[in-house]
Amino acid sequence: MREPWRCGLAYLMDALGPEAPIEGVPEGRKRVVRRMIAMGVNTVPTSSCGRLFDAVAAIIGLRREVNFEAQAAIELESIAEEGVTERYPFEISPGDCLELDFRPAIASIAREAAADHPWEAISAKFHNTLGEAIVEVSRRIRSDTGLQRVCLSGGTFQNMRLLTLAVTGLRGAGFEVFLHREVPCNDGGIALGQAAIAAAHSPLT
Repeated sequence: MREPWRCGLAYLMDALGPEAPIEGVPEGRKRVVRRMIAMGVNTVPTSSCGRLFDAVAAIIGLRREVNFEAQAAIELESIAEEGVTERYPFEISPGDCLELDFRPAIASIAREAAADHPWEAISAKFHNTLGEAIVEVSRRIRSDTGLQRVCLSGGTFQNMRLLTLAVTGLRGAGFEVFLHREVPCNDGGIALGQAAIAAAHSPLT
């Protein structure tokens, strides 16, 4: 992900319509990406939480291009204001597979960014939103299944602010929470799991 503004534009178009603006990008480049999104050309649908971080960083103007992996997300975490308790709205679509809909949050973030709200406060509220979403989805799954254990994994949980919010909220809601201790929560853990599966299917002779 070298240009988070592309994610930002995609999220804005989805939340606010095809002509939703994003600042700080030449109009010609935006026009090309809008057409790509509209026509589905060289685009990849994703539900990655990392791309959501990229989008928010770009929408507020913090980071529209990056020099290394996860730079936008790292910087968004680093500026989050302490003591902020507010969060943005989000929705959860019911069904066999719950779907988180952050379009209401993106719309609110875009309005605040346009009104020059401080990045630090927006970042804090965004982190609070994700933390609450994790807890609420877990509650709904527990209501349907009775499951009490939650495993937090994936590169997003390298973000200590989000991890703390999720763990505190989940434990406060009565869940037993499992975290990484000896294996990385990001791609290193995936690689180890892939190696373990390969070894199980292809035993050494």
